[in-house]
Amino acid sequence: MVHNYYTTRDAAKALGVSVRTAQLWLEKGYLKGWKTDGGHRRILRSSVSKLLRSRRPEPESPVSHDALQVLVVEDNEALLRLYRLQIARWETPVMLYTAVNGYEGLVLVGKVLPDLLICDLRLPGVTGFQIVRGLCQIPMCQQMRIVVVTALPSEEIEAHGSLPEGVEQMGKPIDFKRLHDIAQSLWQRRLESLK
Repeated sequence: MVHNYYTTRDAAKALGVSVRTAQLWLEKGYLKGWKTDGGHRRILRSSVSKLLRSRRPEPESPVSHDALQVLVVEDNEALLRLYRLQIARWETPVMLYTAVNGYEGLVLVGKVLPDLLICDLRLPGVTGFQIVRGLCQIPMCQQMRIVVVTALPSEEIEAHGSLPEGVEQMGKPIDFKRLHDIAQSLWQRRLESLK
């Protein structure tokens, strides 16, 4: 008999994450479920399916292994829609991935290793500060271009310990022309490396 829920272990396996990560996502509300009287967690299958769908490449992205891999981590759904619309207009071939929180963003970084990471700083769970600082310490992420997009004033960013060297900061409203220029330069660099 197929139930409408997963155990934590089964949900973690379906999502490709650790059991502890699945537990944290449930506690933070990224997954929907409950605890049984015996203290076991149950996670709705529909919740797991929704999260899996959100981690797939966006349908407007060209399906190409040669495309620029771009990951946007932003918890505001309206802004995510705006990113999708704007990036879909770029002539640069892009495979776009999106994440709505820091945990999901880190999972996608590990799976995709994007060429360009565009990240908000205020995120639920793992913050953008934690993401960019962590990634800047990982050798295989050294070639990744990281742009943080935030409405935070510079004093507040400084109070959080500032941003690592090489991470570009951009304010809101978002300068999509600048983002396009960054993507275009990354694409040109790739083409030149193939010559």
